[in-house]
Amino acid sequence: MIDTHCHIIQGVDDGPATIEGALRMASTAVREGIDTIIATPHHATKRYSNPARKIQKRVAALNSRLKKNSIPLKILPGQEFRLTESYRSEHRAGRLQTLAGTSYLLVELPSRGIPECFHSFLAYAKQQGIHPVIAHPERNLDIIKNPDQVLEWINQYGVRLQVTTQSLIGLFGEEVHKTASYLCRQRFIHLIGSDAHNTLRRRFYTNEGYEVVNRLCGSSYLQSLQHHAAQLIRGGKIGNLHT
Repeated sequence: MIDTHCHIIQGVDDGPATIEGALRMASTAVREGIDTIIATPHHATKRYSNPARKIQKRVAALNSRLKKNSIPLKILPGQEFRLTESYRSEHRAGRLQTLAGTSYLLVELPSRGIPECFHSFLAYAKQQGIHPVIAHPERNLDIIKNPDQVLEWINQYGVRLQVTTQSLIGLFGEEVHKTASYLCRQRFIHLIGSDAHNTLRRRFYTNEGYEVVNRLCGSSYLQSLQHHAAQLIRGGKIGNLHT
């Protein structure tokens, strides 16, 4: 299995503070059946700055430690970019790290709503050949109020949506859980990730999340999400699933 959203790099954000914590997460991931993780540290928030070059160095170092400790897990570089007005300068300076070096960029929206710069960002991204992947859309208040609005983003701008296992199992409350379930039932979701930060409350919940998707939408849809993750790390395209 491939996890396309995980805070496993130590000492860069609100994930593990130490290499020991990162290795514990890695061992837990392997036990859950995960063999590949795209590391997605927070970037461009008020607290965290993790530009592409820094992430690539940290990923290489973590892979070296995993090999040394005989943990059969591969880490690929990614980033969870908090969308702000600075997206143009961040991109032009080479600070944005796409998922596994592809054209897909994991983008986090403010939880309270859709920022004013969102549609100008989508137009810029389309012009630049960047495909935004919206991280945990089910946790955004504007999307909770009107989840169907994402269909325009998908169709007009090629946006892709990534639900997290933590939302699917109800970790963030009933409203988030209901929105995550609705987005899946409508086939608006293209990827599923853990958003794991540790081995405690914010752990992987991979099998539990997959079971929810299987129950809601059936095994073929779950397999499509898994196929998309495999396509992603090979540099392929992620297609639409809604009808």
